[in-house]
Amino acid sequence: MWSKWAEVSRKSLQNNVELIREKLPRLEPIAVVKDDAYGHDAAVVVPELLRNGITKFAVVYAKDALMLSEFGAEWILVLDDPPVPSMCSEFEKRGIRFCITDAKWLSDGLLDLPVKFHLFVDVGMHREGVPWYEKDTIKEICKVTGDRLEGICSHLSNGLTDSHVLATEEERFKEVLSIVPDSLMVHLSNSASLHNGKFPYATHFRPGISLYGYGHPDLQPVLSLKARVVHEHILEPGEGLSYGWTWRATEPTHVVTVPVGYGDGYNRKLSNKAIAGSKAGTIQQVGTVTMDFTMFEAPKGVTVGDEVILIGEWDGGHLWADEMAQIIGTIPYEILTSISPKIPRVLV
Repeated sequence: MWSKWAEVSRKSLQNNVELIREKLPRLEPIAVVKDDAYGHDAAVVVPELLRNGITKFAVVYAKDALMLSEFGAEWILVLDDPPVPSMCSEFEKRGIRFCITDAKWLSDGLLDLPVKFHLFVDVGMHREGVPWYEKDTIKEICKVTGDRLEGICSHLSNGLTDSHVLATEEERFKEVLSIVPDSLMVHLSNSASLHNGKFPYATHFRPGISLYGYGHPDLQPVLSLKARVVHEHILEPGEGLSYGWTWRATEPTHVVTVPVGYGDGYNRKLSNKAIAGSKAGTIQQVGTVTMDFTMFEAPKGVTVGDEVILIGEWDGGHLWADEMAQIIGTIPYEILTSISPKIPRVLV
């Protein structure tokens, strides 16, 4: 019996895939499973996505693409990692292709390698990619890669439909589309497409956070974080706990300890702010979150061995990753990817 674990919901993942298909029936999804499937464990998520009919995947690094192929994926796009020449036959065999993210790939001879490519165009994110205004370079890349150039893509810095930035970036991307072959796969949008859904020239899109349950009201969070009570104490009035005694009891108080702390990705900024779920309902986190342990004020009926839900839903309450993110001033992406890989992920 684990003392801490994360549950990955098969039902919620299926719901999210179905919603994505319903909202964008014209576009084929390329599932983004970078950073170990946003902290959900790619070994758990990828086979389940395959069972739900997803056949295309994207990661940042080639080593992750090789790992995905072991999980059954046969079409994998590497978003920002140059191909290693000595590995090209292996890449081709495993269905791994590469985004061209720097014009220097031309002079470095990487575009002569026998692998498939997608041209990544920088239209405003200014993080990676060949700038949209380098038209001659883009034409040369198309010429050198020939039929090995499979697609063209970008990443938007703002996916909101009423954004002037979105309109500017989209116009830049369309300029590039006018000078590249018509037969290419076209993908520039991510989970924000569930809201704007335009881009009539696109053939594919790259859902990321939406797969895992965030970014649209009809999506269902996929990951719950749970632990079991390992210690319990009664604190007398005036007694504090944890580092610095940032919380003190005002009456005789039952406190329980769970073996999850900031070393597991449970952020220290949650101290004295978070809630969790128990068999008695909602319980309040108290004291400073430590590296390996966190304490909660709980009714005496909550005892050693009982389950505590740190991220998820329970009878009478919930705290999902987006809500936890609001408490500490971040985004659900960071909450999910911060959960330590030492915590086992279990498909339920």
